[in-house]
Amino acid sequence: MDNQPDHGSRGHAEFSPSSLKYVAGCAGYVGRSGTNAAAEKGTRIHEALEIKDPSALHDEEEVGIYEAIVADEEAYLNTFANGEEYKEYNEIQVDIQLDGTATWGTCDKFVKLDDQAVMIDYKTGISQIDEPRDNWQAIAYTIGAFQAHTEVNVIDFVFFIPVRNQTLTGKFTREEVPDLIKKLSKIIKRGEKIRPKWNNGTPDLYDLNPTVNCRFCTYEDTCPALGGLAVEVASRVADDALPKGDIDDPDDPATIEHLYVVSKIVSNWADRIKSKAMEMAKEGVEFPTLRLKSMGAPKKCKDNMKFAKLAQEYDLDKEELLNIVNIPITKIAKAVGDTAPDGEKRQKTQEFLDAAQDLDIVANSDVRYTLSKKQINIKQIKHI
Repeated sequence: MDNQPDHGSRGHAEFSPSSLKYVAGCAGYVGRSGTNAAAEKGTRIHEALEIKDPSALHDEEEVGIYEAIVADEEAYLNTFANGEEYKEYNEIQVDIQLDGTATWGTCDKFVKLDDQAVMIDYKTGISQIDEPRDNWQAIAYTIGAFQAHTEVNVIDFVFFIPVRNQTLTGKFTREEVPDLIKKLSKIIKRGEKIRPKWNNGTPDLYDLNPTVNCRFCTYEDTCPALGGLAVEVASRVADDALPKGDIDDPDDPATIEHLYVVSKIVSNWADRIKSKAMEMAKEGVEFPTLRLKSMGAPKKCKDNMKFAKLAQEYDLDKEELLNIVNIPITKIAKAVGDTAPDGEKRQKTQEFLDAAQDLDIVANSDVRYTLSKKQINIKQIKHI
C-alpha cells in the first residue's frame, strides 16, 4: 500500500521511554540492536492500527490481535467520552523535558476532551506489563503530555494487551508532575553516567545490578555483576569444589575458563529448575506470573512408504518429495554396511560414503567442538 507507514525506520532516544524499565533496574543496561520475529509482528500490527487497515497483516493471529485492540479501544473511548466529541491524535512524538536531561518517544494514541485526556499504548506480545502507575514508559509519556498540553489536568494512561486479555489503566494528575520528573530524571542521569563506561572496558561492579532483564542487554556475556551472580549460584549448587577465579577481566583466558566451568554448573541447575517448573505447571500448580502454554505436538511419520505413496497421490512427485526430506546419512550408510558379511560391514559403509563424496552428493557439515580438560603428560612433571 502506498500509504503504509514505516515504523521500522524510526529512530529512538538513547534512553527511550520503552527502555526505562530496564535502565531503572540497572543503570548499565544497553538494549540489543536489531529485530526479531515478535518485534516485526508488533510493528505490522501497530502500522495496521495507525491506518485502520489490517490487509497487510500476515496471518489470523495478527488479525485477531488487531481486531481485539480495535474493539477494546472503541469500548473504552465510548465510556470515556460519554457521547461528547473528542480530539484524537495517532502516533505522536512525545518530548519529555526533565531536570538537566530529556528523552522522547512515540505514543500510539492521544485523545483529548476538555481538561482530560487518554494516552494509549498497544502491547502485542505476551510479556507481562507493569501497571501504568508503576510503569516508567507510561510515566514518561504522561509527563510529556502534561508539558505539551497545559490545558489538560488529568490523564488516564491505558495499555491494551490482547494476548493476555488485559486492559491496564492508571490515572495521573498535573499536581504529580514535579515529583515524577524528579524520579525519572534520577533514573536517566544515572544511566547517562554509567552507560559510557562500557566504552572503556566495563563499569564498576557496584554500578550494575543483575535482573531478569539481563537477557535483553548487549553486555550480558561480559557483565561482571551478572558473572558474579552466576558464580554465587554455582557455589551453592555445585557438587564439587568450585575453582576460584577473578571475573573482572572478560578477555583473560583464565577468567573465561573459570566462567566456563561456572556456566556449565549454572546451566545444569537451570535446566533442573525449568523441568521442575514445567512439571508443577502440568500438575495444575498456579504460579504468580507464569502460565502453561501449549507449543503443539510435532507429528512423526509411522510408515515412510505409505506416507510417500500418499504424497504422490496428492500430486507431489518423488523428486519433489526427496528434495524436501532430510536424509539421515549416517543411518543409511550403516544400513548399507549391514548388507555385507560380518567383518566387511565397516569397509562397505566407508566405501559407500566415499562414493557419495566423490559424486559430490554429500557435504561435510561444520566441525563440532567441545572443551575438555587437558591430558597431563606424567613424564613432563618434575619430581622435586
